[in-house]
Amino acid sequence: MKKYWEQIKELYGKRDLAYASLFWLFSQAGPYTKQLLVKLGISTFTLAMGFAGTIVSKYIIDATTSGSLNWTYVTYMILAAVFTILFSAVADIFDSYISEKFEFGMRCDMFNQIQTGVWNELSKYHSGDIVTRLTTDISTISSGLISIIPSAIIMGLRLLISFCILFYFDRWLAIFALFVAPIGAICALLYRKKYSYYYNKLRDTESSYRTFMQESLSNIAVIKTFQLEADNMNYMKNIRSERMSLVMSSSRLSALMSAFISLVYRTAYVVAFCWSAYRISTGQITYGTMTVFLSLVSQVQGSISSLGSTIPELYRMLISARRITDIVDIQNEDYKDITSVPEQVSVEIKDMTFSYDRKKNILEHLSLTVKPGDIVGIVGHSGAGKTTLIRLLLSLLKPDEGSVEYIDENGNRENAQPASRRFISYVPQGNTLLSGSIAQNLRMGKKNASEEELWEALRMADADTFVMKTEDGLDTRLTEKAGGLSEGQAQRIAIARALIRNKPQLILDEATSALDEDTESRILSRITKSYGKTIFIITHRRSMLRYCNRVIELGDDATATIRDLK
Repeated sequence: MKKYWEQIKELYGKRDLAYASLFWLFSQAGPYTKQLLVKLGISTFTLAMGFAGTIVSKYIIDATTSGSLNWTYVTYMILAAVFTILFSAVADIFDSYISEKFEFGMRCDMFNQIQTGVWNELSKYHSGDIVTRLTTDISTISSGLISIIPSAIIMGLRLLISFCILFYFDRWLAIFALFVAPIGAICALLYRKKYSYYYNKLRDTESSYRTFMQESLSNIAVIKTFQLEADNMNYMKNIRSERMSLVMSSSRLSALMSAFISLVYRTAYVVAFCWSAYRISTGQITYGTMTVFLSLVSQVQGSISSLGSTIPELYRMLISARRITDIVDIQNEDYKDITSVPEQVSVEIKDMTFSYDRKKNILEHLSLTVKPGDIVGIVGHSGAGKTTLIRLLLSLLKPDEGSVEYIDENGNRENAQPASRRFISYVPQGNTLLSGSIAQNLRMGKKNASEEELWEALRMADADTFVMKTEDGLDTRLTEKAGGLSEGQAQRIAIARALIRNKPQLILDEATSALDEDTESRILSRITKSYGKTIFIITHRRSMLRYCNRVIELGDDATATIRDLK
């Protein structure tokens, strides 16, 4: 998908991004070509049955006005109606099948893109905005490709057939209907910029309120503690007012267009009716022919009106496609499929400098070698670059200058890359447990871990006692943000999850900040004595340095002081 999009951009350039978006959209429909052709076939048959019923109705009416009733024609009309109903139902079922398959397939592709994308690029998007793109925008694209575009093809075919039949019966009426009908499409084109503006703004406000609600729900305890309920409601009301204004402006525009188009079409229908009535009065046509005239005029006008109404749908689809391709454009991590993990790994940092967006340096000319078994404390004021250093070790970020290398016991070197994470167990800051059981959270570290291994990791993290006291033990279900556990309990399970991963290096990023000193001491004593591998401890507590043999003190001026403690 990404390769295709890059080719499209090179071919058309940024000036023709709308065309590139359209080509990208059609590329997404490629795997479903057979299903779409089947759908078009069903819809075409249904269309043919509809026209057959219209033509047969002429002969039924003419026969009736002549004092007789042709039951053969009546049978044909009934069969046409039955087939139309049956095939319409089949088309609806098939449409649901394709839509769900296509929509969920695209969501899976986008979700995979997010997971494999470069972290620094992904972090620029709020999770609420990404969720909006994965849900609303993909639904818009799915609706456009699976429903709107095939429907537009059928409407074009209906227009052509209607015009040809009408031209056969009355060429002047056919030309008149074709002349009046394009007004719907012209109106849609005239208002496209205004419509696109409203749609873009509505998408932005949708992302805003989803983002706000997600953050508020994730931090509901903070909202309650700071008594922000009323402020939050006022903010939501402001978003609602903005959306309401946009919705009403968009609705007024649509209503104005619809009213004008309806006036023109009703006038045209009256003209067609009067013309048909005149020709009946002069004996040029029959009553049955008049019904065909009126039906076909409506078909011609309705087809072009419907085609015109698909233009705003196309705009919506293109806008959504651009929002999705923002995610597609995120560079993938250069992940090498390497699985071998040595027992011991050193890390060597050479003259490394890093800044966010090439602005103020966070780390400057840092050089350091950490050998297997070292316990390294990383300290410094908030914002000094402690977490940034860890992200560089994890290859979530890349240095502007210098390098980070991992070295195994045989002297083999490997530049830090996404695959290097196989060397590392990591306990991040904050509550990082997921919804599910305690066992499921622990097995994120090791999928096939036995129950004995789970309990041993919990013991090392001083978490076995409280887990045993729960009603369901390892099967205890956790809600969002480890609901039901204290922050300290959640931290200990996160530590156990990292320990059960059992990699050559362990990173503890403020991993014991919610624990009391006694519990922290027990855990760190066990880990530093029993783990036997390289450990990085990020902390604000100087007391934790007693477990370390080296310390890196990061300064506010992007410098680093490295000291041996033991």
